Amino acid sequence: MRINSNVYNHLGTNTVPKKRTTTHKSSELKAIYTKMAQYNKSSPLYMLSLSDNKQEQIINIKEAALSLRYSIQSFGNPEDDMYSKKTFSSSDSSAVSGSIKKQGAANIPESLDIEIHSLATEQVNVSKAVRSNEFSIVPKEHRFTLETLHTSSHFGITVDKGDSNLDVQSRLVNYINNRNIGVNASLVQDNGSSYICFTSAETGKPATDDGLHFSFIPEGAGQNLVNILELNNVKSYPTNSSFSINGDSHVSSSNHISINQAIELDFHKPTDGPVRVGLAVDANHAMEQIKGFTQAYNGLVDISSQSVSQIGTRSLSADMSGVLSKHRANMEHIGINMSEDGKLSLDTDKLMVSMANGEFTDFFGEGSTVASDIENATNRLVLDPIAYINKTIVTYPNATNKLNTTYTQSLYSGLMYNNYA
Repeated sequence: MRINSNVYNHLGTNTVPKKRTTTHKSSELKAIYTKMAQYNKSSPLYMLSLSDNKQEQIINIKEAALSLRYSIQSFGNPEDDMYSKKTFSSSDSSAVSGSIKKQGAANIPESLDIEIHSLATEQVNVSKAVRSNEFSIVPKEHRFTLETLHTSSHFGITVDKGDSNLDVQSRLVNYINNRNIGVNASLVQDNGSSYICFTSAETGKPATDDGLHFSFIPEGAGQNLVNILELNNVKSYPTNSSFSINGDSHVSSSNHISINQAIELDFHKPTDGPVRVGLAVDANHAMEQIKGFTQAYNGLVDISSQSVSQIGTRSLSADMSGVLSKHRANMEHIGINMSEDGKLSLDTDKLMVSMANGEFTDFFGEGSTVASDIENATNRLVLDPIAYINKTIVTYPNATNKLNTTYTQSLYSGLMYNNYA
């Protein structure tokens, strides 16, 4: 019954370990010990020819079986990372988008109804429109101060003879934008005329007497380009956003708000009714785990098509067929399809619906027939993957003699001594 450690050595030198950690209770380890003892006691002595191809096949059978078993355990556990890992969701992301702060995720309510009545707006000033190629501005140094909520910035713009209105406007726009003082300037040209649009970087009505974010103050005597170009012409005053959360009214100076320091929301447009926002299962994370399940199962199907059985060995193809075929209709309902060759494929739309309404978890959950069938099948595969490799029986054991060396390397126990088990 004993064999050498070729399979284990092949695993250690030729296979990249999977990043998976498994822990066992003492009762589970005792159960494994008992199964090994029983299996070793009744297992014949075989003679194997372990080629690289066969060793790889043995490893692939066990690895795929373990992946299937862990997947089923995850699918049926609502507390598993597959379901507990959450992401932000919005029933209308064009109106309300957002994100979740990881450190505050526990403080986020399951869902919120957000209704946006109006958005927070910026202050917008629009200067007087002048003919671009004319010379309306007095040649001299024009000095002025741009007052904002946070700073006072002084400017001096020299206008020479021959400087057109467009030249002076362009110079003014560049000077203000280069200062980065919370006011953005843009030059607009229209059919031979031009004007400047000034916009505050901040939104919301400030706590100032005039309710403005910025203003231009001319300096010195005589005409100043502030007056000539009417830079203080306010086109729209800044306003606060108005919205409700679960029916309670709120206002904010911004279209970006934080709730419980756990969820951040961005408002994009007023809504006709409530937008539902909150936590949802991270679909990408869950889908990756489901894909891992189908890949493991399809891998076993592929291996079974390559296996050649002889008398004394089990047929992987026979063991695999029927494990899921009798659950085919129910699987298709939740978004897992089975083709004629026995392989699985995913219907993403159906999967998203079944995960959202709980049908997916119920299908694989406690008391699930399909989970039990896969569990039984994978237990057989994990216990003895070498059963599916061609081998010659040399002799049968003495069933009356107790086997005391349970952990002696056997047709399957050598595979227990690695990070896969």
